[in-house]
Amino acid sequence: MWLDAAITAFIILLAFAGSILLRQPLASGGKSRALAIAALPVGLIAPAIVLALAAAAGAATLSEGKFAGFALFLGGSLLIVAKALGEEFLFRGLLQPLLCRAWGVPAGIALASLAFTVIHVVGGWRDPVSLLNITLAGVWFGLLAWRTGGISAPILAHAGYNWAEEMLFGASPNPGTGAFGALFDVDLVGPARLGGSIEGLNASLLLTAVLVAIMVPLILRHPFAGAAKAKQNKTGQD
Repeated sequence: MWLDAAITAFIILLAFAGSILLRQPLASGGKSRALAIAALPVGLIAPAIVLALAAAAGAATLSEGKFAGFALFLGGSLLIVAKALGEEFLFRGLLQPLLCRAWGVPAGIALASLAFTVIHVVGGWRDPVSLLNITLAGVWFGLLAWRTGGISAPILAHAGYNWAEEMLFGASPNPGTGAFGALFDVDLVGPARLGGSIEGLNASLLLTAVLVAIMVPLILRHPFAGAAKAKQNKTGQD
């Protein structure tokens, strides 16, 4: 717990220091209010959909939640929000805009998402499907940041997803619940590719399908059109 808090604090400080040194403001974003408003509900609902699909396939069981007390529940919730803040400050607030300016929007989002995955590899994640889903989640957050012009929407989506997974459904860790407890305890069982492994929801191909479905509307709304137009205008001026 304390190690997680220390790492989170370091990431937040690193993001703010980088923002100052590189003169890259951490914009909140205001280009699409509808997407920003929808980000939190989508983040909360996404793990619920995956778990419902797993239950329909006979790969999820529900037991009584292990509520560890209000103080721990609140502490766990605040830590999840802080982690989302730190990671989004660093990857979508600082790194992604710099990469987008240097390499273009598609490459910038992809590279920031890969860097997001590398951090999780350092943190101990190894399962190939888990790493794929972490990368896809990074692309989802990156698309939200690009479409809204800032980090509010990806922070809400990221925090909502992690909170629902851990504190609401108790799906991480799998099986059981973490030190902060959870309102429910959904354990994923059966085939590993439906989540029945120690990496749980993150190693499920059901999550892969849900993440892709979430990203399709963002892509169909031409998230890169503005960058392409700006590049054409710059070329014409030159």
